[in-house]
Amino acid sequence: MFNAGKVLLLGAAFVLGSALSASAADLGGDLNDAPAMAPMPAPSAGWYLRADGGYNWFTTPGVETEGYSAYDTKLDGSWSVGGGIGRYFGNGFRGDITVDYLFDSNVNSTFCDCFGGASHAQFDFSSTVVLANLYYDFNRGGRIVPYIGAGIGFAHNETSSGSMTQDCGCTSRIGGDSSNSFAAAGMAGVSWRIRGGTTYVGGMKDEPVAYNTGHAIYLDFGYRFLYLGDVRTGDINVDGSDLAAGPKLKDVTTHQFRVGLRYDLN
Repeated sequence: MFNAGKVLLLGAAFVLGSALSASAADLGGDLNDAPAMAPMPAPSAGWYLRADGGYNWFTTPGVETEGYSAYDTKLDGSWSVGGGIGRYFGNGFRGDITVDYLFDSNVNSTFCDCFGGASHAQFDFSSTVVLANLYYDFNRGGRIVPYIGAGIGFAHNETSSGSMTQDCGCTSRIGGDSSNSFAAAGMAGVSWRIRGGTTYVGGMKDEPVAYNTGHAIYLDFGYRFLYLGDVRTGDINVDGSDLAAGPKLKDVTTHQFRVGLRYDLN
């Protein structure tokens, strides 16, 4: 009886040892055949703030007024400032809401009246522009990031009081006015990442590894073609009496060259 029990114990130990050895072999095989873990992508930035400044070169607009025909209209250049908040959508796309203020631009226009005389009008106009913009960034994650974009919104155009002087030396007053108009923009430029952000380097099995070194700051150089719509003035007034509607600028557009900073919030 003693010998039989001993034999049974030895047999059980042999079977258990064999099972443990097989399990260890299986585990070793699984570890050797397991694929290498892919690098964890760094989190991409979600929201950003921006601030911009620039200069505007206006194209020659059409002019509309009662009883006069304009043949020479000039708009002086002006400075602009603006800012906004935006978000990255992934796959190179981002969008933002911007507000820009275009400082006073002086308008000079010469008219011929119905009797062959000439009149010279002068006034200032400014504009506040709100746009919703969408961009596509090339080379996202690189140090240099070219981009293109487009935006739509509205412009609040204002004119200050001005004057209209005739050849005879008579001077009339042009009243100020304001109006809202549809606005649109097309832009292109390049951003230079000067600090932080996501960087891609070579990694395991030739796969790029992304790592984030903090809030990115971009220096932006851009061109924007901006449509502001119509710009109205008030009535032409002499000695307190309104003589006619003042001039209206039709389809005002400008070429903007802008420099700005963009700061990623995360």
